[in-house]
Amino acid sequence: MEPLYEPMVFTRHKLKLHALIIERQAWFCARDLGRMMGMFFEERITRKLAHDERRSLVLSYYGEARETLMVSESAVYALLIYHHHPENQNLRQWLTYTVLPRLREAHTPTQNNLPTPGVLEWQTGELNVVHWQNEPWIRLRDMPCLLPRRNDVGTRRTTDGWWGAIRRGFFKDTSAGG
Repeated sequence: MEPLYEPMVFTRHKLKLHALIIERQAWFCARDLGRMMGMFFEERITRKLAHDERRSLVLSYYGEARETLMVSESAVYALLIYHHHPENQNLRQWLTYTVLPRLREAHTPTQNNLPTPGVLEWQTGELNVVHWQNEPWIRLRDMPCLLPRRNDVGTRRTTDGWWGAIRRGFFKDTSAGG
């Protein structure tokens, strides 16, 4: 007997999407995804996907145990491309920025509140951070890239305020001219 999977249910424009994580990979109900794309995804349409991008699972679907055709995360993106429609961009963004993070967060063990790596988008790029105790933490050596620098008029030395004094105290400052 196959196990009964309990999915998370997401709602977009009054349509439901059943999704779950199996072995650290996101899987989505093909029928629900088809409804959101304005199509009917039956077995024939999903045959163009790779064998490892589709599978049938016994899912708790609206309270009933039901064999359900599921497609992987990569298959979702492939279907969005194969069946192009202008609304699919909004659907892709919703899946990428809302559904997948919530799905992964709900299925990630807390690991005793250990720090986890992350990325912080900053004005001029990205910065590696560690998420710990519900806050992003930045390495001390990465701080100078966050603070603006200004050049003193008439000197070759770059001053960077209080941070420059601290930095020069800990690290050899090659920009100090000596």
